[in-house]
Amino acid sequence: MKKCLIVGGGFAGLAAAVYLSKQNFLVELIEASPKLGGKAYSFFDSKRNSILDNGQHILMGCYKETLNFLNIINSENNLTFQKSLKVSYIDRKGISHQLKAAKYFYPINLLIAILKYSAVSIKERISIIKFCAKLIFINPTKMRDESVSEWLKSEGQNENVIKSFWEIIAVGALNCSSDDASSKIFAKILKQMFFTGNFSSTIIIPSTDLSKMYCENALKYITDFGGNILTSESANEIVIKSNKVVSVKTNKREIDDFDFILFAVPSHAIPKIKGLPESIIDIANKIKYSSILTFHIWVKDFKMKNPFIGLINSQVHWVFDHGEYITIVISHADSIINYDETTLFNIVKSELKKYINLTDANIIDYKKIKEKRATFVPSTEILLKRPSSNTEIANLFLAGDWINTGLPSTIEGAVVSAKIATDSIIQTIKS
Repeated sequence: MKKCLIVGGGFAGLAAAVYLSKQNFLVELIEASPKLGGKAYSFFDSKRNSILDNGQHILMGCYKETLNFLNIINSENNLTFQKSLKVSYIDRKGISHQLKAAKYFYPINLLIAILKYSAVSIKERISIIKFCAKLIFINPTKMRDESVSEWLKSEGQNENVIKSFWEIIAVGALNCSSDDASSKIFAKILKQMFFTGNFSSTIIIPSTDLSKMYCENALKYITDFGGNILTSESANEIVIKSNKVVSVKTNKREIDDFDFILFAVPSHAIPKIKGLPESIIDIANKIKYSSILTFHIWVKDFKMKNPFIGLINSQVHWVFDHGEYITIVISHADSIINYDETTLFNIVKSELKKYINLTDANIIDYKKIKEKRATFVPSTEILLKRPSSNTEIANLFLAGDWINTGLPSTIEGAVVSAKIATDSIIQTIKS
């Protein structure tokens, strides 16, 4: 039985461990932090006696590899699925708008959803439909190297359409400004979302906390196959001989009992590991990140009409209803992430009062969560530098959303990277 050592216990590391276990590999996984989940985890807040997620994470129907992974570990029942696309938005005047797929056959239902999207004029809705019709025949790999905003403007999408429709999708999916993101990767995810079946455009929300949603089941699956998972153990150095990694020095021991090693860690963790090839470190150092700011706000005498809403032309992008508390998400928060807590919360309260009429009287308490390196910036420059899973070292492989998957920095990107890495490892054995 071949053995693989996996470094990193986020989505990429856990998915890789599950895939390899299923292929009869003996897996050992080490994670530097005291918990599993990477950038998608939950924790116990003793002050409020609540289990909270470190941020609001959603999936989409087009996340085929993620849903396959969750199905393998029996976690699909921890998700809430939409039957068809339905997203509610509110503009600065407090007026609600819905992007709701009709009960007609796909893709007619999506066409009608756009035609009824009242945040833009009839003329602007038609321009969106024309753009989507053209998108069907576009090959993203053959597009020009330009930003999302440049591409949208060149295709006749005016400022109001961009702000009221495309920007919401772009910031949510790419977590960066449309002026910085590559049009190629945006075109690719748009095609996956809207042109690969009705289910692909639907939104899927965890129905429980993230650790229970996937970490616990992944842990059980791996250990049931004889694998071993250890937390609070970091890889500090690797030793390479004859173009193979022969040992790994951690903060607790030295490991040399493995055939393959897979680093499923974020790019900013790579330069901290001694012994890795300079070529890998050089690439990792060039990856730039964008932040996400989350506030969990406990409320009283307040109820949202929808499970989640998007705010049009606001610094606050999404609001999610969790009953006793709401969660607000500010994507691409780099311009404000370093503000003091009082200033940040005042910004949030001001926006929520305008959009959903939430006042100080409704607020009981709040918790702020910063993720300064939440996702990498999918600019054309960075996309060209993303490394492949295979490295110049024969038994050393990489995984993580920053690896060249062709996808942005999403849960799906992380899980796809795990599939690519495990396929590469298996192919190495066969060849």
